[in-house]
Amino acid sequence: MTDPTTAAAAPGWYPDASGNQRWWDGRGWTDHVAAAAVPAAAYQRPQLPAGTKVDTVWVWLVSLAWLVGIIPVFFFDIRGYMTATMTFGPDATSGLTSAVGNMLIYQVVTWLLSLALYAVTVVSAFRDYRHLQSVGTERPFHWAFAFIPYQLVYLIGRHVVLRKVTRTSGAPLWAHVAALVLLTIGLTIWMFAIVAVVMNDMISMYPPGTYS
Repeated sequence: MTDPTTAAAAPGWYPDASGNQRWWDGRGWTDHVAAAAVPAAAYQRPQLPAGTKVDTVWVWLVSLAWLVGIIPVFFFDIRGYMTATMTFGPDATSGLTSAVGNMLIYQVVTWLLSLALYAVTVVSAFRDYRHLQSVGTERPFHWAFAFIPYQLVYLIGRHVVLRKVTRTSGAPLWAHVAALVLLTIGLTIWMFAIVAVVMNDMISMYPPGTYS
């Protein structure tokens, strides 16, 4: 801070010898005095009582309900669909029509199920938000972030806020991450296996030299 008594300071409020703010008119101190500004303390949420239950069935639904949407994959004949779309010859048309029809049904069922699970996620996030408010959490991470179709956004934000007010393991968050990783690995391996089986089927149906 500029000392107006030792420099040609412009008129303004400056700290005086008493520690208060005094108006300097450019030539000398005036009688106008104001209390020194007190820096605002950083806002901190109050801590929750030890043992407060913050993880209920609602946050677990946000974390894992989406896994139900994977179920239709195991009822769809991917091998049959891929074989039908790669088959040539006079009998190929009927097989392809049936395969496309099954694919359309699968897509409709998957879409409806995904929509239902999306609604479950949003409603569960709202109920989880209200629960956190009811146990004393001040300004919990807002449930509206669950409208973003990635549960990870809400779960991370929720975990960050809760870490400031209580000791939490973050189990719903880490369970969600683990499920994502394992499912990605499992589906990748499964798809490679399906493709390998279909390729073997095609080789059996059309041995080398069939159309030479």
